Amino acid sequence: MKNIKPLSLKFGIYFFAILLFISCGFDSVEESGIKYVTKPAFKLPADVQWQEIGFATELINMKERLVVIGVGDNPIPRAEWDDFKPRLPWQKNIDRHLLIDKTRFLRSPDAPANCQGAACNTQIEYKGYSWIKLASPLVVDYIPAKTDMLKPEKGHLVVKVIKKCQAVVFENEIYQMSDDKGNLYVMHATETGKPNLNVVLPEGFAIKKVTLEEPLVIIPFGDKEDCYFNIVGDHLGQGYHQYQYADDYYPSN
Repeated sequence: MKNIKPLSLKFGIYFFAILLFISCGFDSVEESGIKYVTKPAFKLPADVQWQEIGFATELINMKERLVVIGVGDNPIPRAEWDDFKPRLPWQKNIDRHLLIDKTRFLRSPDAPANCQGAACNTQIEYKGYSWIKLASPLVVDYIPAKTDMLKPEKGHLVVKVIKKCQAVVFENEIYQMSDDKGNLYVMHATETGKPNLNVVLPEGFAIKKVTLEEPLVIIPFGDKEDCYFNIVGDHLGQGYHQYQYADDYYPSN
């Protein structure tokens, strides 16, 4: 594979809003049998080259539960993206207002942990263009009880476990959600462009603005072959990355 430029991503974790047609088919984490250690899956190299957040041409395959981004040997030109019309089970991703400052895409979700260079980017072809596999949605849970996956009720949260081998960075200040067990989450996206702290959260949860003493770097969790993230959504359409866990494993039981 050639001519692969660094991936400037708008984060495929937002693909969940397009998965309406298959949302009822997601298992819970308990039903799936997924269990992972809640420590960073690997260490980033000291000379990691961070990428700025930019426009991303992303597609979601509803059937295969796969997110891809338009890069590779023959990526779709930005000028053609607005008129590009994928067919089911493919859909375009949606745009959101991001609060992440920097990122680094490390490898496709099906690439081995010891991959090197171009071997870390699994390329596919669709409608004459090249795309790189970016992420895979896995399971969905709800706090405190089941609700609409896309638009949860007030006082409810939707927790989605995804596989995505990507590190993200927050600088200066964050909007931090916490619970009464010791779990911490950082808001990464909004629908309106402005974080809203007047969100109705489940009992035991709270949210506040926090000034960082140093950048918050979040690396996927699990063992070296894993790249797990918990992505949480509230009733205002705000999304969060979990970055601290109360227990050594997720789920804890």
